[in-house]
Amino acid sequence: MSRVVDRGTSGDLDPSTAIRASSRPPHKVPRSLEFAAAVSWRLLIVGAAVIALFLLLTKLQLVFVSTAAAVLIACVLWPVVARLRTVGAPPALAALLPLLAFFGLVAAAIWLLAPHTADDIRNLDIDPSGSADAVKGWLVQGPLGLSESQVQTFFDRAEAQLRSLGNRAARGIWDGAVFAVELVAGIVLTIVLSFLFLKDGDRMWRWARGFVPAARCEVWDEIALDVRNVLGAFLRGTTIVAATDAIGIGLGLYLLGVPLVIPIALLTFVGGFIPLIGATVAGLVAVAIAFVSNGFWVALAALGVVLLVQQLEANIVQPIVVGRSVQLHPAVILLAVGAGAVLWGIGGALLAVPITAAVATVLGHVRARPSPHTSPHGEIVVEET
Repeated sequence: MSRVVDRGTSGDLDPSTAIRASSRPPHKVPRSLEFAAAVSWRLLIVGAAVIALFLLLTKLQLVFVSTAAAVLIACVLWPVVARLRTVGAPPALAALLPLLAFFGLVAAAIWLLAPHTADDIRNLDIDPSGSADAVKGWLVQGPLGLSESQVQTFFDRAEAQLRSLGNRAARGIWDGAVFAVELVAGIVLTIVLSFLFLKDGDRMWRWARGFVPAARCEVWDEIALDVRNVLGAFLRGTTIVAATDAIGIGLGLYLLGVPLVIPIALLTFVGGFIPLIGATVAGLVAVAIAFVSNGFWVALAALGVVLLVQQLEANIVQPIVVGRSVQLHPAVILLAVGAGAVLWGIGGALLAVPITAAVATVLGHVRARPSPHTSPHGEIVVEET
């Protein structure tokens, strides 16, 4: 068996060459496995950071929701504040007047509508047993064609669930009191933060921008301006759209003689701030009240009113008022609303879409700007030292 070795110029065997020749080549990890491992441990770190952030925000739910609501209110009212400042109003007065007008309008609406709502509830003449019998009859004799045993089983389970909820509510009086205190504290915190953001928001931004490198200050100013404009336009447009739905559906139900028109209109207005889901829930509530109070045909007419108003709003009002300020896929909206509701309840569901719109605006800026190490045409730029 022959062996080939390298010899130097002198003809002697080179020891290092002999060792290299006799040793086996080292085992190398495939490049694909190295890439997968590198991506995996980075994803693990990012995922752990995201989970920690969500846990922290869940613990600080009151502070987070109040701060987010204050930021949104400040974005809506900022054009008025800026106009007052240009005419010479002091920053504190320019921030206080629109804020008082905003919350004063909300308080006046509650003060004016609450007595009428209470009167409607007291005067509501609905026979629960008769309504239940009407629903059972429609389920059996209607287009669904269910059997009486299936319908009775469903109603027995629903009654058991209602009793269970009633027992939980009776045991949770203390939790309700705590929630009421947290709600009042959240409203007060939102008002105070809204005033501070409107009064000193520009100073707060300059302070936060001090942590950004000087070369990036202009970019962050553009991002902040776009986020503020997008949120302001989105919320102002959504308010007009929600008011259109509430007025249209409320007027239609009033003409049909459906009771609780004002509560349904208020529910429709609030639900308008939860895209896709809020309007659907409000419409179902309106049709259900029309069914148990006025019968099947009035409920069918109420369903037609709800669908007609929502179609007019979606195809005419919303494209004009909201425009293209926020472009989110319906799947993204549903996921955002669901995540916000699970994490922070109703407040999270209301704030989910605006927060998602702000994040989408920031990501759009990041995607649109070229990387520092690439040219605008995508060519790699080698920095010489």
